[in-house]
Amino acid sequence: MRCVWGIALLLVGVVAGVAAAGTPAFGAATEAPVRLTVRAASPQAAGEFAGILRALGGDGLSLVEDDADLVLALGEQAFRDALAADGPPVLGLAVPRRAADRLITDGCRCSAIWQGVPLDTQLAVLRALLPEARRIGILRAPHSVWRTVPPAPPGLTLEAVTVPEPGRLGALLRRHLPDWDALLLPEDDGLFDGGVARLVLLTSYRQRVPVVGPDGAYVRAGSVASARVLLKDLAAAALDAVRAHQRLGHWPAPGFAGHYSLAINEHVAGAYDLHPVDRAPLERLLEAAP
Repeated sequence: MRCVWGIALLLVGVVAGVAAAGTPAFGAATEAPVRLTVRAASPQAAGEFAGILRALGGDGLSLVEDDADLVLALGEQAFRDALAADGPPVLGLAVPRRAADRLITDGCRCSAIWQGVPLDTQLAVLRALLPEARRIGILRAPHSVWRTVPPAPPGLTLEAVTVPEPGRLGALLRRHLPDWDALLLPEDDGLFDGGVARLVLLTSYRQRVPVVGPDGAYVRAGSVASARVLLKDLAAAALDAVRAHQRLGHWPAPGFAGHYSLAINEHVAGAYDLHPVDRAPLERLLEAAP
């Protein structure tokens, strides 16, 4: 959940901005509003997310504390708690993929939007930002959900390196970075905690190998860029799932949000002679990402 909570403070004014953009109301005016309950780690987090939902969903939503039709649970623990309550159908939001696989059973009326961004999407950002990069490294933990990597597009080589334990990371970076033009980091809680970020980013910078991914926190720390999921993106994904539930009578299958935002570290981009970055084509790319 670090990427969700880490960007929460950046969302001041988002609700007003979304409303001003003229987003169509959720559902037809003649339909009864969908009654949603939001569960999160704190009342403040639940209230902030509910505010963004109201702005996006309009009169088609009714945010309630009790007697809801559907429950939206923000984060792994809120998802666990909502499932344990055995109430209305539950959609987990920003739930680590491995946890979602364990919690979503055949008998539960539940589904989840996974935490993070698909590796394909991050690779597309990297290719657009660094078109000259031909040899791209990918780091992953031993039991990573990224057991397979995307097929390499023509002219590119993707090399996935498994890091058996954090203590081996430095040696592996020193061995492989000279062979890579760029380093792509997937969302991987099994490897990329706060202690690893400094080692990866400093070592890559010294070797003049730009890093893309895995989230906004890494971009602030020194990645060149990353696709990321802001609360407004997560809310849009939740409303897509609610619409699907209304249409199908059940939640869609677990998957990624399908709504992403762009983070760029202009200072780091300048150090790699990429400044100023033209954000428009990258943002259009993300709008088309699955």
